Amino acid sequence: MGKIEEPGEPFDIQVLIEGQWERLLVIPDLDASKYGLFDQETAIGQVWPEETGLGRIWCAEGLVARSLVAQVGEQIDQYYLNKPE
Repeated sequence: MGKIEEPGEPFDIQVLIEGQWERLLVIPDLDASKYGLFDQETAIGQVWPEETGLGRIWCAEGLVARSLVAQVGEQIDQYYLNKPE
């Protein structure tokens, strides 16, 4: 899995919530490896990656549903892996 190197510009991701694709806005934190998540104009929390003995996991705080954390992290990773240089 790719390593997120530098925070950048806000970007959109899509996650599957109760059978419906929903768009979330991701705003990278310039001071930390955290990402703010917004549903339209409402902040729903933050996510960030942590390296553990078992590999990389995604953590969250705020109103981010536990069932979405891995999906959101995967979408953020995919954005950076597919981002044109």
